[in-house]
Amino acid sequence: MGREVRRSQAGDFEAIMDIYARARAFMAANGNPTQWGDSSPGASIVEADIADNGYVVVEGGQIVGVFYFEENAREPAYDSIEGSWQDETPYAVIHRCAVRKNAGGVGQFILDWCFERFGNIRIDTHVNNTPMRNLLGKNGFTYRGVVRYEKADGDRIAFQKHFP
Repeated sequence: MGREVRRSQAGDFEAIMDIYARARAFMAANGNPTQWGDSSPGASIVEADIADNGYVVVEGGQIVGVFYFEENAREPAYDSIEGSWQDETPYAVIHRCAVRKNAGGVGQFILDWCFERFGNIRIDTHVNNTPMRNLLGKNGFTYRGVVRYEKADGDRIAFQKHFP
């Protein structure tokens, strides 16, 4: 059975929380302990994502990835970038992307799925999130500058890919 993306549902809550918990542990063990700390994204954010623009990747009946994807987005933190965006045309955003350990290629699968739906994507990550930075670089995203979230621990580095 292949991989598929679908909207997240209320019944996915525990599996999503488990993936995020494992992702936090992985990040902490690999030099990125502060991006999501001990509890982010929390239950209220996951519930809001389920109600709005949350997605899961399912393979063999198991959730192997989770992410937030919004087309024609307006991310307030992106209004004050220290740097510049490639352009100011409508864009999509990807947030809170996490994958189940040993589910190889899921991050790539997520980006490919998003690329198929929107031609201008902005994303940000913590400077210490080397796996995400590598994935973005491999996929042609360019560094655009630094953005700040009011409640986040530290700055985030922003990337964009705009293609026809």
